[in-house]
Amino acid sequence: MSVPADVSDAGAGQAEAAVRTGLADTSAAKVLVMLDAFRGPKTVLGVTELAHMVGVPKSTAHRLLSIMVEGGFVRKIGGRYCLTERLFEVGNRAGSSAIRSTGLRRRAMPYLTELYAGSRDTVHLATLSGTDVLYLEKLFGHNTGSSPTAVGTRRPAHATALGKAMLAYAPDEQVAAVMAGPFQRFTARTIHSADRLEQDLARVREEGLAYDEGELRDDMHCVAVPILDPETGTSVAAVSVCSFRPQSLKRYAPRLISMARDLSRVAA
Repeated sequence: MSVPADVSDAGAGQAEAAVRTGLADTSAAKVLVMLDAFRGPKTVLGVTELAHMVGVPKSTAHRLLSIMVEGGFVRKIGGRYCLTERLFEVGNRAGSSAIRSTGLRRRAMPYLTELYAGSRDTVHLATLSGTDVLYLEKLFGHNTGSSPTAVGTRRPAHATALGKAMLAYAPDEQVAAVMAGPFQRFTARTIHSADRLEQDLARVREEGLAYDEGELRDDMHCVAVPILDPETGTSVAAVSVCSFRPQSLKRYAPRLISMARDLSRVAA
């Protein structure tokens, strides 16, 4: 089961909400909202489409796109538009303060590479952003199928092993925000209540590992481990292995726990 297009990213919905709540009254704000609209499942968009998504007249959308093209942030392809490599450069310099300041992403890469080499399955590094998992790195396995994840995209924390691994050690207010719902369902196995999620988080605290057993996609199974700040004990990131061969995942547990222990030492 693939992730529905209208829920694979929140960009367009956030953009429309920003306009409706009066957060995009200035030209500068409208430009930011329009950039945000490109975070949706479609990466090449027309003027009419963007104007509708952002909630501005077509003439305004055209004017704002011209400014973004001139600034090098958007490229025109025929009568349609897409983001440029400049946004890729800016985005790669971003990240949570904990991960950026400690170099955790850089330090994690040798571990991710070793984990991938030993598993040949998909390996992720992610952090929590609000109530979502934000994917920072992804190494593709040979048996990835149609994986619903990509670097720079988000998925609801309650529906992923990565999310549950981090929520088990997240600040109370972040956990409360997820527990308040809604619990969007992707498959019949997706967690759909706060009680069920709390049970899974208790299991993570007991075992040190989190599992996604076909909760984001029916045939995809994942195991994840949290990376903790050694001073506060709160999660700053998580690493997972995902496979379309679920019987193989438990054997990665010792390696994942050892990796998390090593990376947690440098997470602060």
